[in-house]
Amino acid sequence: MVSRLEKIYYAGLETPLGVMWAAASEKGIVQFNMSNNKESFMKDLKVRIKAEYVEDPSRFKALKAELDRYFRGEKFVFKGPFDMRGTPFQVDVWKAIYSIPYGKLTSYGGIAEQIGRPKAVRAVGNAVGDNPMGLIVPCHRVVWGNGGIGGFSGGLEWKRKLLLQEGILPSAKDKSEVGIDLRKFFKDR
Repeated sequence: MVSRLEKIYYAGLETPLGVMWAAASEKGIVQFNMSNNKESFMKDLKVRIKAEYVEDPSRFKALKAELDRYFRGEKFVFKGPFDMRGTPFQVDVWKAIYSIPYGKLTSYGGIAEQIGRPKAVRAVGNAVGDNPMGLIVPCHRVVWGNGGIGGFSGGLEWKRKLLLQEGILPSAKDKSEVGIDLRKFFKDR
């Protein structure tokens, strides 16, 4: 019996912030990376998913149109579909992140409360950091409970750029969040 590998399609998508990389299964998007680096993207993808990889930009026309809308400043939700692959806990965290509206924020503790695991703040932080679909599952909208910017697996420079894009920060320059209590942007306020 010959086993057939799943096909994962991928492509680089031009944006105002450089080339961003997307991968999708037949079910939906499995990975999105803002790094502008195909080699890094493919390395991460191959660690996560054993598959046959096919470069096919035609499969990402809808996502490209959504990215164009996002970078024009339109407030909307990326539609997917998504094929979230992780532990049940990670998927719960990623679904909670996905629910954060454009221009709003929440904290790691807020996510922990939302998924019914209020003491799992540190584990939530780890799951946020492991989100394979940054920007479209908007982990940049998760900050510290005290209003500080928190971390970002793509680097704070990227987080600042995305928060600037959404009107939360006045600049994407280093430490532009200093003096701003980001809690005023929490989704429940």
